[in-house]
Amino acid sequence: MSPSTGTNAQLRRSLGLRGAVAVGVGGTIGGGIFVLVGQTAALAGPAALLSFALAFIASLAIALPYAELACRYPQAGGGYAFVREVLGRKWGFLMGWVFWGAYVFVSGYVTLGFGGYLNALTGVPPVTGAVALVLACVAINVRGVEVAGKAQVLVICLAIAGLLGFAVAGAHAVKLVRLTPWAPNGLPGTLSGALIAFLAFGGFDMVAAAGEEIAKPDKNLPRAIFLTLAIVLCVYLLVAFTALGTVDWYTLGASPAPLSEAAQRFLGDLGGRLVAVIAVVTTAATANAVLVVTSRISFAMARDGLLPARLAKVQPKTGTPLVAVLVSGSLLILMAVFGSPASATAIGGFLYVLHFIPPLLVLLQLRRAKSASPAFKTPLPQILLPLAFAMTLLLLVASGTKGIAGGIFWIATGTAVMWIRRGTTKRETVQ
Repeated sequence: MSPSTGTNAQLRRSLGLRGAVAVGVGGTIGGGIFVLVGQTAALAGPAALLSFALAFIASLAIALPYAELACRYPQAGGGYAFVREVLGRKWGFLMGWVFWGAYVFVSGYVTLGFGGYLNALTGVPPVTGAVALVLACVAINVRGVEVAGKAQVLVICLAIAGLLGFAVAGAHAVKLVRLTPWAPNGLPGTLSGALIAFLAFGGFDMVAAAGEEIAKPDKNLPRAIFLTLAIVLCVYLLVAFTALGTVDWYTLGASPAPLSEAAQRFLGDLGGRLVAVIAVVTTAATANAVLVVTSRISFAMARDGLLPARLAKVQPKTGTPLVAVLVSGSLLILMAVFGSPASATAIGGFLYVLHFIPPLLVLLQLRRAKSASPAFKTPLPQILLPLAFAMTLLLLVASGTKGIAGGIFWIATGTAVMWIRRGTTKRETVQ
């Protein structure tokens, strides 16, 4: 047993169903509604509603196999743990690296989105607000995931109530004429919008990434994943319809605070500020969830000897992977300072979609090997698995040149790190 896999590297199962759902929904709603709805509208126009529908279908097709794998391997790291167990350490490293990079890049639009809404409220520079948010999330997570989970429950309840209030209050101002022309940028715009919307549904995999800290994982993991998607779908449809029906799609797409823009139309300046307050709270919850998942991925890889052992160190008192939290927090700060929402969604979107392909291959291999059945099995695998592969390939193409190039660069960097790490390990073994 290596030092990184000792008993001090075990995480506590302290998250119940509510806390797990809060991590998933908190990692989804904040960035999806308050930041990505504008970007989706800019690409697809009113057909952004169709983009969200396509993204939901893709998410559901992938979530069902993912839930089965999460029940088979309820370990820290989510998809990384699945791939490592079945395909080996080399593929496990690449999977973990892509998964890690996806959320590091995705954090850029989340933290900068928070900074944009905070700027609308207070005048604080967006980057300053984004960095302050990451530091606050690090401080919360240092105290342990149970504390972070409780904070997440409170924030998400407030966010859902506020968003539903937005949808109800704006219903009378919706004008269907604003939904025409339906698809001004044609099918390519709708598909590009679907990639952005797919990021907006990202969150169910965060639940699996924290699987080692979820109590009764055979029941709570699949339930948390499905509840995350169901809650998010309902909220997205209501809020996106209200936003697109009260503001012209091109105005919504150009706004740095799209839902505040919409709220001002039917609630005045006070309404816009109230929505900005809710946006600040929910994007903060998203950033917290992103920090949870990125730190657990690096922790899991370090525990397996694929990254430096310090990242696998767990604080005895809190059960928190302190070094992993600090390192991931530092990367999130770098993205906030040097990144942009456009590059974050393009590169993060490519990596995020790509990281679902190896777990799907793992499930195919397990099904062919007729391994022991888990508590949850994917229904209609002959239909859902091919659909999941088709959706991922379509979304990869939709990520565009910037996303593909940035994603390939991140993978090449990870490959270099893997070979350097392997060489270092061999020298240490010889000595």
